[in-house]
Amino acid sequence: MSDGDLLLEDPRTLRALAHPARLAILDHLGAAGTATATACGAAVGVSPSAASYHLRALARYGLVEEADGGRGRERPWRSRGAGFSFEPSAATGPAGEAASMLLSSQLVESGERWTREYIRGESQLPQEWRQASHLANKTLVLTPAEARELVERLEAVLRPYLRSGRDESPDAARNVRLLLRLFPRELPPS
Repeated sequence: MSDGDLLLEDPRTLRALAHPARLAILDHLGAAGTATATACGAAVGVSPSAASYHLRALARYGLVEEADGGRGRERPWRSRGAGFSFEPSAATGPAGEAASMLLSSQLVESGERWTREYIRGESQLPQEWRQASHLANKTLVLTPAEARELVERLEAVLRPYLRSGRDESPDAARNVRLLLRLFPRELPPS
């Protein structure tokens, strides 16, 4: 877990966040800092009233909060954390396991969509960003302890780059996505 991440443990919160529009709205707020329901709706392809409904649901589970200023659909919202994390292995009972699987699946689908969008638009990027972008597929041989250590070390490397807003970012900085997945290659038969 990164500093500033919200730790999600309640199966109801996991299930609420697993909705594609809610995940997209939370992602948009992470990139924009603050946004109104109207702006969130436009960014994720839902109506302002649907975005407002999803923002209120996210607020009910402590994932977003109202920012200062505005009224109604024109009031700004912000994420309560730099990101979120949850431990699928910590899910208990059928409800917890189902909610964890649902959110994990939705995150993978989002990651695949973002990657496909990047590949389709890569040729339109400035050369410096084309060279800075990276897709990799590596097979490592690790023990469970080494896998945990690797994730902790990666999180430590990322920490200085987790900026809370555009004001802290250098002029040439832009929002980027970093998708990491680490899991055993061979899974037991189901």
